[in-house]
Amino acid sequence: MGLNFYVNENVLIPQPDTEILVEEVLQLLKQNVSKKILDICTGSGAIAISIAKMQENSTVTASDISEEAINIARKNSVDNNTDIEFVVSNMFEKINGKFDIIVSNPPYIEEKVISTLPKEVQKEPYIALFGGEDGLKFYRIIAKEGKKFLNANGYIAVEIGYNQKEKVIELFEKEDYKEVYSKEDFGGNDRIVIAKI
Repeated sequence: MGLNFYVNENVLIPQPDTEILVEEVLQLLKQNVSKKILDICTGSGAIAISIAKMQENSTVTASDISEEAINIARKNSVDNNTDIEFVVSNMFEKINGKFDIIVSNPPYIEEKVISTLPKEVQKEPYIALFGGEDGLKFYRIIAKEGKKFLNANGYIAVEIGYNQKEKVIELFEKEDYKEVYSKEDFGGNDRIVIAKI
């Protein structure tokens, strides 16, 4: 998104494909008068900061279970001159209020796949990669708990692994979300899923 982000061993390195998620959220915000956004599993803060920077009159909250990650995200927010509320929270545990969009790039790597990843990816923080045995642990939490934190006609927008589209869509549909759809990244892989409450 043309912004600079500081990273260290406590956060994932932001990837270009995540811009697809940010751009879709910005499109969805055009339809909303209210623009309250929650970025859950924020890591370096790249998603929250990009949205806050590109979307005027938005109110952005960003959370992560890792205090070290939140400290990096705070630094990046200051460096990019954005005003974001940061919360150290295990998923929705310490989150208050309701939002128009919940966005997340959660850990989504399956347990059996971690050891097969390229060496440079294996150096990334394990907590930011590991999505449970089947890679879907955090999508289940987001789909189930997220609706309690959404305003009417609110959206959830998540980044997914290239082979997770059907399963993630099914999770949201089971929780009665509407208009669930996916979009591909620059390489033609399924990369994001959007669901409306």
